[in-house]
This record gives sequence, C-alpha cells and structure tokens, in this order.
Amino acid sequence: MTIGNVIKKYRENKGMTQEEMAARLGVTAPAVNKWERGKTLPDVALLAPIARLLGITTDELLSFKNELTDEEINQYLSKIQRDLEDKNFHNVFLSVKEKIEEYPNCEKLIWQAAVILDANRMAIKLPNKDNYDNVIFSWYERCLLSEDEWIRNQA
Repeated sequence: MTIGNVIKKYRENKGMTQEEMAARLGVTAPAVNKWERGKTLPDVALLAPIARLLGITTDELLSFKNELTDEEINQYLSKIQRDLEDKNFHNVFLSVKEKIEEYPNCEKLIWQAAVILDANRMAIKLPNKDNYDNVIFSWYERCLLSEDEWIRNQA
C-alpha cells in the first residue's frame, strides 16, 4: 500500500477531512490531496506528525514490513499468474522485480517468483530473452546461497 493510500485510509477511519488534516499539520488541503493521489509525497519532517495524527506508527505509515507472510506471498503469486494471462510478460516481469526489490530478503517470494517467470519465459517467444534470463538466474543464485536448506534445495 502506498503512503498516500495509508494516509487516506486512516484519515477517513478517523472521520477527518483533508482540510482538517491539513490544518492540524500546517499544510494546505491540496497538499494532502496530492499525497493521497500519489502525485507528491509528504516532506520527511512531516512523517512522524502524520503518523501521530492518524494514530499509527511510522512503520505503518510507510507500509514497512521485513517479510511477507506465506499468505501474502501466495496471494501475490496468484496475482502474477493472473497478470501473465492478461498482460505482457515484460510488464509483469518489471512488477515482480519491483516487489523483490521491496522485499530483498524474502527468499520464498524470490524463489517462487523466479519459477513462475522462468516457466512462462520458456513458453513464449521473447525479444531480448537474455535480459530476463540474467535477472531470473540471479534470483535462483541468491536462493542457492540461502541459509534455509529448503530454499537452497528448491533452487
């Protein structure tokens, strides 16, 4: 969830308007509107005040989590499969790459995403196939170095 979505969700849960939030933070209502629409980001100095105003932690505000749960991984993998049916491989690949960059230590996600993309990559003809191969193989290599024996064996 983006910071704008988090702000909107918790602001609305508090029954607060954008104007009320802006007044309490000393910013303009259009600034709050732009945050919520993802057009701009709040100044870093406002992160703690926003979190306090919304009654959440800065980790919640920034959607910070160290790892994804197994359920979240499975939901994301299902989304990848659906996206591969409806969207072009390159766009799905970029989305997966972004997710892996967001959770670089989530080896289960890395391994399973690599398997899904690798299988689909082999099933279709792609231009610049080597570009995809190099990244997918690097994900497998990361998993081969895992401290988790199960992940190493799967990779």
